[in-house]
Amino acid sequence: MGWQRHRVDLILPRAWNARSLGHAYAFNWDAPAGIDEGTAASAGPAMHPLDTRASGRNSLFLWVGLGPLLRRLRPDIIYCWEEPWCLSTWQVLRAARRMGIPVVFYTAENRPKRLPWPFRILVRAAFRACPACVAPTEEIAARVKAWGYGGRIFVIPLWIRPRREVNADAAEKRLVYVGRLIPLKRVDLLVECLALLPGFRLRIIGDGPERLRLETLVKALGLGTRVEFRGHVDNGRLEDSLEGASVLVLPTGENARQAEQFGKAAIEGVSCGLPVLASRTGNLADLARIFPTLSAMDMDDPERMAEAVSGVFRAFPDKSRLAASRRLAQEIYGPDAAARSLEDAFATLAASRAGSPALPAEAAP
Repeated sequence: MGWQRHRVDLILPRAWNARSLGHAYAFNWDAPAGIDEGTAASAGPAMHPLDTRASGRNSLFLWVGLGPLLRRLRPDIIYCWEEPWCLSTWQVLRAARRMGIPVVFYTAENRPKRLPWPFRILVRAAFRACPACVAPTEEIAARVKAWGYGGRIFVIPLWIRPRREVNADAAEKRLVYVGRLIPLKRVDLLVECLALLPGFRLRIIGDGPERLRLETLVKALGLGTRVEFRGHVDNGRLEDSLEGASVLVLPTGENARQAEQFGKAAIEGVSCGLPVLASRTGNLADLARIFPTLSAMDMDDPERMAEAVSGVFRAFPDKSRLAASRRLAQEIYGPDAAARSLEDAFATLAASRAGSPALPAEAAP
């Protein structure tokens, strides 16, 4: 993902303890010879790994050494890819205010939410200080506006990396799930659905606190030979784990506080050339209106899910339809499209130097 008119400096954690997924990430990037933080944007972004406190705690972590690094870089705009209530966003705002640098925050919150103290105060501070924010969908843009944010809102989808094609083989009758193993994803319904589909198999890619319960359920239903747990898979090797798949199934649920914010796994499945069956929640329903090989259905119990799966196989998309959806996914959500949108948005902001929006005291969540 390259920018043409601006140099990009990326500040990222040196290591990240993803507790909910049961694994940790470590920064491991060796700069090619001749590339440093003074290099033009066309050669690639400059990377600046920093230590963090409270690693893995999305709302509570803080950067170590952020202020001195920003003073050295002196950016024109800071894009803080964190929610406005995060402590790290507050830390960025403090450092930026001292240097007179505008900050753009990111939000993916698509549900009404009453935040506890002190997070309400952090949101108000971000709303007052930031001239713009980035939201990945129109629904999320409407939500942050309803919360009382008065600045500019850029709707820019998340991006996916280019994917090689995976042969979608209906004859295999292999369902695949990709994502975290948490209650909201309702993988247990998918396991129970499998018991109603003789001859079908299931591959579960991902990890999380629900894994032990799911393994116990598989044993209780006598499905041990038909269900495969792959665990966490590096995103760069996703296609390898999808080989032999027939359909990607994403039975995500929703509640008063949570719903599918974007549906990146669904888009990646389409981009790999697989038909996708998803529940009708959050942004998944909107994605189904874009891609002809992505179906969004009500799947609130194993019986309805089994019928939805059978429906996909009765009208299994041919190779030409799968290829057309794959090209569309890469065209809309590929890194080049995201880079152009982000750069255009920030160039517009830099040119206008928008003023700080006013926030009524009672408007923040």
